[in-house]
Amino acid sequence: MVKLSDDEFRVLTPEEIRTKITNGRTPGLDLDNVYYKPAPRNCSRMLLGYVASIDPDQRPPGKANDLPRKPRSNQDANDRAALIGDKRDDENLVISQLHVAFLRAHNAIAARNHTFNEARTILRQHYQWIVIKDFLPRICDPWIVNEILIGGNKVFGPDPDDLFMPFEFSVAAYRFGHSMVRNHYHYNANFPRASLTDLFMLTALSGNLRDFDTLPENWIIEWKNFIDGGVNCARPVDTGLSDALFGLTAFNKPMPVEARLPVRNLLRGYMLRLPTGQAVASALNLPALTPQDIEQVAQSVSDEQLAAVRDGEFLERTPLWYYILAEAAATSSGHLGPVGSTIVAEVLIGLIRGSKDSILRQTRWKPTLGQTPDHFTLTDLFELGGVL
Repeated sequence: MVKLSDDEFRVLTPEEIRTKITNGRTPGLDLDNVYYKPAPRNCSRMLLGYVASIDPDQRPPGKANDLPRKPRSNQDANDRAALIGDKRDDENLVISQLHVAFLRAHNAIAARNHTFNEARTILRQHYQWIVIKDFLPRICDPWIVNEILIGGNKVFGPDPDDLFMPFEFSVAAYRFGHSMVRNHYHYNANFPRASLTDLFMLTALSGNLRDFDTLPENWIIEWKNFIDGGVNCARPVDTGLSDALFGLTAFNKPMPVEARLPVRNLLRGYMLRLPTGQAVASALNLPALTPQDIEQVAQSVSDEQLAAVRDGEFLERTPLWYYILAEAAATSSGHLGPVGSTIVAEVLIGLIRGSKDSILRQTRWKPTLGQTPDHFTLTDLFELGGVL
């Protein structure tokens, strides 16, 4: 199989793409990362991990604010590894603490005299509501989102028995979030200026938990800093990446050029034969960015990016990932442009339509767990799980 770092890097053949590129997870929005093996549970409840005291003389179990973990091991792959459906949820602290919030929310639902299956269904459906009502209108053109919800999917409509994520979504459009990552985060009162290295290193997957068996108690996240009104505002969606993300390091050593995130994104799209942004815009009957639009966006970031776009001949044949970012920057709307909004909204709404326990296949489904009737957001989920 071709790797991005191969000296003889090449484009995969269509046959290789069909036979060798497979899903590592279920494509539906069924919270498989929360519920699938090896995630442990006890009757109707999901098991959590307890944070460790930072006082070496006092190590009683603390709050249930960590992922469930394996014990210490001489094997790096097993050493305090998280027992969760997708090991990547222990890649950085923000994602791992979000996973904890979902585990705790499930347990809060189960505590209301629900069976495991009932609690799982309820949480899945409220998660789908969050995606549709709280997430998509923030990152996509709300008009496009509403049109798909009311009029149905026009482009992406997979068989519910054969759900999949198209490459245009997973390899390009949904990577828009890379441009929104900050250099530093006010993580909590103990770490008001946590770097990306900090957030990645204090996990079992990307770094290590040092002398602790579980997450130390002073690294519990303060979600109020990340939700509406918090200090951690996301960067705008554009063609610039934070310095910390652009210049990836491994154990504080520079990485080769092909390991840098934007280079990986571009090479992966090329390897998998993704169409250009202009080709996708044409297929969707949407207006395409002009070469002048691309130049203006690149110039707004730096002369170096403008030179790279010109040298790479990206002005008229723009890689889809870069095109999605440039389109968002060109619209100055604060959200994805027409092509990006259409891909992301079509795919997520289409997957919800085909997912287990889909709220879009039920008549007038409404949330029941929020503080306000018929209203439920990510903030409500944090309150439900007792992490806010």
